[in-house]
Amino acid sequence: MESKTKKWRSPSLGKDMELTIYGESGTPIIGLPTRGASCTQWNEFGMTEGISYQLENGFNQLYCVSSVDKESLLNEDASPEQRITRQKQYESYLVEEVVPYVQEKASINFVIIAGVDLGGYHAITTALKHPQAFGKAIGMSGIYDINCFMDGFYSDEVYYNNPIDFVPNMNNQQTLNKIRDIDFRLVSYDIDEREEQARRMSDVLRMKFIEHELDVWGTDEQEEWDLWPQMLKTHII
Repeated sequence: MESKTKKWRSPSLGKDMELTIYGESGTPIIGLPTRGASCTQWNEFGMTEGISYQLENGFNQLYCVSSVDKESLLNEDASPEQRITRQKQYESYLVEEVVPYVQEKASINFVIIAGVDLGGYHAITTALKHPQAFGKAIGMSGIYDINCFMDGFYSDEVYYNNPIDFVPNMNNQQTLNKIRDIDFRLVSYDIDEREEQARRMSDVLRMKFIEHELDVWGTDEQEEWDLWPQMLKTHII
């Protein structure tokens, strides 16, 4: 599928970052890859093909971004404090750089953010923390508890970046009402090792009366890249 690549020096991350754009018009989707992957992953593994009809007919435009997980949550050479600091910088990149760029190019304020695996964490958590920026958030086989990447370390910074922890204690009704305006989708499948993460996140959202859809597919399919494009097609509509 034809694409365009945009690169700029990210002030948030202090490095050049690329994003790849598919489609010419329609409701924009910010696509987040699996852990540590680049902005080309979704195209290489069939995600763009899965929504090709929507992209080719102007219903959606897809903006695929790269991950910096290997510099943040997955960086075993950095301390947990450094990992979470880098994660916060990536969040700033998404909200302060990517979202405004997408809104300017798409001329549509309703933005969908979607991710797979650790990209699902970024999608759901970023929408929860910045509800004014998004209309829909889709986590496919997402990971919503980052304590497993912290080597036993815990702090306020970990807490405020771990949705399983911070959402239950949210009490600002104005913020909660903004969050409740978002269409949240938590998607998994019944032999997915991350299914329990989706169910736990669903319980947390339900506790705060945040409407969402928990969609666990019953399937014998072993290859997740055969399922994720179908999930994306189902849930962007």
